[in-house]
Amino acid sequence: MKNFLFLFAVLLCLGSCDKDDKVQTPLEQLPALTATGANTAGCLVNGEAFLPKGTVVNRLFCQYTDQKHFSIAISQKINDQIRTVNVASLDQILEVNSVYELKEYGDASQYGEYIVIDPDFSHVDYSTNSTVTGELKITNHNAQKGTISGTFWFDAVNNYGDKVQVRDGRFDMKY
Repeated sequence: MKNFLFLFAVLLCLGSCDKDDKVQTPLEQLPALTATGANTAGCLVNGEAFLPKGTVVNRLFCQYTDQKHFSIAISQKINDQIRTVNVASLDQILEVNSVYELKEYGDASQYGEYIVIDPDFSHVDYSTNSTVTGELKITNHNAQKGTISGTFWFDAVNNYGDKVQVRDGRFDMKY
């Protein structure tokens, strides 16, 4: 009888295991690639999921002013430290399925940056430049609905030569 109860207990435990308890990979934690204006965005920063999080005023921000000046910013606040991934395109009409190289900040430029701000307001800025680059691709744009979707990736360096890798970036935003 004890063997039967033991077997029953084991089967009950196995049967109650939920397949949804599987730990998601960092890539699986990112929002789906959509084109509906879902107001979602995320990316991997050095292999870890980076999503809007915490009590930052603008955890997720998107603008496309005059159909020429685009910016998407994803911010998170953890332990009083604010981190932001920003991708921007200045003075450029973005076309669907075109790829734009993220290089250095300037007039009529596209760039990517990763900024870390400590509680004392000191910060470290990582940016793309002429040799450390990335890409922005617009996958959907509906000007009538004010929605824009796309993907991005970039490498960025700080003043000390330290590098950060931003990969598998995606956004589906209203602006």
